[in-house]
Amino acid sequence: MKRFYSTLSSNGIIGIKGTHDIFPLQKSAYQYVNDVGKRVAQLYNFKEMSTPIIEYTNVFVRSVGEDSDIVMKEMFTFNDKSGNQNSNKSISLRPEGTAGIIRAIVNQGSTFAHSAPQRVYYSGPMFRYESPQKGRSRQFEQFGVELIGDARYQTDVEIIDMANTFIQRLGIDPSKISLKINTLGDKDSIVNYNRLLTNYFTLHKDHLSALSKSRLERGNPLRILDSKDPKDREICLQAPILLDSICQDSSNRFTNVLKGLELLNIPYQVDNSLVRGLDYYRHTIFEICVNASNNNNNEPPLTVLGGGRYDGLANEMGLNDSNILPSMGWAAGIERLIMLLDTNRIPSPPQPVSIIGTGADVSSWALKLCKQLRLSDIPTIVPIPDMEKESLSKQLKKCIKLGSRYVVILGSDEMSSGNVKLKDTNTGEQSTLTIDDLINKLKTN
Repeated sequence: MKRFYSTLSSNGIIGIKGTHDIFPLQKSAYQYVNDVGKRVAQLYNFKEMSTPIIEYTNVFVRSVGEDSDIVMKEMFTFNDKSGNQNSNKSISLRPEGTAGIIRAIVNQGSTFAHSAPQRVYYSGPMFRYESPQKGRSRQFEQFGVELIGDARYQTDVEIIDMANTFIQRLGIDPSKISLKINTLGDKDSIVNYNRLLTNYFTLHKDHLSALSKSRLERGNPLRILDSKDPKDREICLQAPILLDSICQDSSNRFTNVLKGLELLNIPYQVDNSLVRGLDYYRHTIFEICVNASNNNNNEPPLTVLGGGRYDGLANEMGLNDSNILPSMGWAAGIERLIMLLDTNRIPSPPQPVSIIGTGADVSSWALKLCKQLRLSDIPTIVPIPDMEKESLSKQLKKCIKLGSRYVVILGSDEMSSGNVKLKDTNTGEQSTLTIDDLINKLKTN
């Protein structure tokens, strides 16, 4: 679907690079994706939640990870303008939704956090300072879900099933959808794996990119596996396999998750290279990719949704409780999904009823009738500002161009009798009706 990027105007005003304007025709596609997401969320008993688009920067540093690409390169960050000369509180536009949700849960305290599993969904704009390209913008929309307070492996299966249902209900061809899944194991497993990776990458340090060398030196070799640098990718091919490093309990848990997916007939691919780009993940992680290519190109599959389990994130963010708060969730990029939609599935906005007419004071009567129809929840417009100056035939042509099926025609006879004429532009049928009959007919069509 076409996007509208800002172009330079006569006074030099232009939109920010990597952002785009969404006009009504395009907005209907966003609305469709969100509506499908909300309906699916409600099927799984999730309730809507929202958090601010700005947070203190340490919310993301503590959750996403200090060495993640998001924190190191992609956040829009600025200082708080509190007026206090000694204030140096750093604020960032949110780059993702999970951290804000967990921060909100933590703020409510331990009793609230552990009272019952919280099932929430959210949607809204996120911000990352990225190089604009296909599927990547500096402001983008996400739809996401979080299930907080349930550690069972069945929860992982349910959340993945929910993600799969969401993608399918959007109408994306199932044959083009692939679910990639992996496990990071528990915290000790990740520590063990990081040690193996450190030893391996140290042997190849001279051939790593500058960023990967920095990550190795900062003690976060796991992030090297997420590098897009060709040299790093080649070295990563021979890196130790994550599944070989996890403990038996984590391995058994992952086996149960896979069995659960098989029970629900959800196809999957175990991808040992999948690590996701955020530090808060534990155990199950997954991505849903869509093969958007055709016979004429070889584009790689597009990742449209990703998520996983992040047990303990709330505790790391300050939840004062010795018990680990288990959590699981996913988020989908709405713009990426729109790129894959069959536009025929996107509902058209309701066609408005148009009011036209001729004669003295017809505009005033049209305004009054317009109000009556709107009070009856009938979308109505008066499309011609100076009806007295245009012929009915010209007015009618403009109404058809606007997409109005029904056109109400006013004239001196109608104003004196209190009746109106209604024309169906699809069939050409025209009838004279009272106002009450007009309302009843329009509400049933």
